Amino acid sequence: MAMTMKNRVVPGACALLLLLSACSSAPKPTSELILTEAALQNAEASGAKEYAPIELRTAQEQKAQADAHMKNGDFVKARRAADASLANAELAKAKADLAKSRTAVDESREGLELMETELQRIKSVQ
Repeated sequence: MAMTMKNRVVPGACALLLLLSACSSAPKPTSELILTEAALQNAEASGAKEYAPIELRTAQEQKAQADAHMKNGDFVKARRAADASLANAELAKAKADLAKSRTAVDESREGLELMETELQRIKSVQ
């Protein structure tokens, strides 16, 4: 059976319309913004202000951009900014955690060295 021009155009037009409507009606990134806010709080609580200030500040700026895009109704840009903010907040927390772990390792090493020195001193006295 030969397809008429109408039979070819209608499915294509419907697919295009569906695609365009999906792009124009992006959902609000509410959950992304909530996750981002929580990640920022976690980063700050981990000491990111001290150990990863650049990443933390970047995440905060991106969160502010996401909030501004939300206010303007540009949900696609808001989602992108929220996702970037989340990534930088998680990076800031990871850097802070790593720095604190390194400090703890260094302190443990110093304690072990002190104990070894004291042990050597005790052995030499006996």
